Amino acid sequence: MSSLFVLKEQLQAFYAKYSKGIDKMIQLLLAFIVFYLINSKMGFMETFANPVVTVVLAVICAFLPCTFTVIASAVLMLIHMQALSMGVLLVAAAIFAVMLIFYFRFAPDKAIIVLLMVIAFCFKIPFAVPIAFALTSVPTCIIPICFGTIIYYIMTYLEVSSTVVTGADGITGQMTLFATQVMQNSEMWTYVASFAVCVLIVYTVRRSEADHSWKIAMAAGAVADIIVIVAGGIALNIQFPYITVIFGNIISVILALILEFCVFSVDYSRAEKFQYEDDEYYYYVKAIPKVSVTVPEKKVKQISKRRHDRKEEGEENQTESKAEHPKPETREGKKTEETSFIPGMTEELLLAKRLQEEIDLEEIIKKELQDKEEKNRN
Repeated sequence: MSSLFVLKEQLQAFYAKYSKGIDKMIQLLLAFIVFYLINSKMGFMETFANPVVTVVLAVICAFLPCTFTVIASAVLMLIHMQALSMGVLLVAAAIFAVMLIFYFRFAPDKAIIVLLMVIAFCFKIPFAVPIAFALTSVPTCIIPICFGTIIYYIMTYLEVSSTVVTGADGITGQMTLFATQVMQNSEMWTYVASFAVCVLIVYTVRRSEADHSWKIAMAAGAVADIIVIVAGGIALNIQFPYITVIFGNIISVILALILEFCVFSVDYSRAEKFQYEDDEYYYYVKAIPKVSVTVPEKKVKQISKRRHDRKEEGEENQTESKAEHPKPETREGKKTEETSFIPGMTEELLLAKRLQEEIDLEEIIKKELQDKEEKNRN
C-alpha cells in the first residue's frame, strides 16, 4: 500500500511541475471528444463535420477557458441544426440561451461538468460525474449536470428522429414537434431527478463527522440513483436498461474511490477529538491526519574506479607529496626515501615498506661505520 502512496506523491509532484501543459492537454482532449460526438451524431452540415475542422476547433479551445468550449459546442450544434431545419434551430437557440443565463448566474466556473456529462453519457457512466463533483464541489454543480444531460438528449433525438422533425408542416410545426419531444422526454427528466438527488445525498453525507464518510456517501449516492430511476421507470412506464444502470453505478463508485485516494487520503485510526470553549461557545473539533509518505530520493554511489585511474591518481599524489616534503638527510648529507601514501595500498603493505626502509637505513649506517673503521686502520 505504501508504494501506491509513493506513486501518488510522485504524480502530484509531476502535475505540480507541469500543471499548465497537462491542463491544456486535458482541455484539448475533452474539446476534441465533444466536437467529434456532435459531428458524428448531428453531421447535417458536411463542411463542419470534417475531421480537420474538429481538430482545429479543439486546438483553439484548448488555449481558451472551458466556458468558450461550451459556447463553441452550442454554436456548432446550432450550425448543424440550421442545415436540418430552421424550426429546430429557433427552439434549440432558445433552450441554449436559457441554459447559458442560468449557467453564468449560478455556476460560471463549472463548464467542464457540461462537457464531462456529454462524454459520460456516451460511455454509459453518467452517474460518475454527479458522484465525483458532489464529493469535491458544492450543490450548485446540479445546474451544469442538468444542462449536460439536456444537450445529450437533444443530440440523441436529432440523430434518431431528424427525418420526423423535417417532415412536419412548416416552421411552426417543426418547432412544436421538436420542443414537445425534447421538453416532455420523461427518460431525460428522470435522469435529471436522479442526478439531483444523488448530488444532495452525497454532498450531505460526505460532510458528516462519520468515519469513512466519503465511502458511505459514494454508496448512498449510487443506491439513490438506482432507486430514483427504478421508481421513475415504474411510475412513468419507461423501459430503462436496468443492467446498464446498475453496472454504470458500480463503475462510478470505483472511479470515485480512485478520486478519494488521490484527493482525500486520511488515517481514521489516528483521529483525535478536542474540546475548546470561550465566553460564548463550546467548540468540538475532530482532527483526522492525512496519510503522507516521504518519496525516497535516488542516490548514485561510485563504488570503484578503473585501475589505471587509481595509478594516475597515486602518481600525482606521490609527486605532490615529494614536492611539498623533501626527504630527510643523513649525517653525511645522504637522503633517504620518504614513505608516501599510495592509494589502493593496504595497511600491511605500508607496514612492510616502512620495515624495508628501516632495514635499508640500518645497512647504510653499518656500511658507513665499516668504511670509517677501515679509514682509521689505514
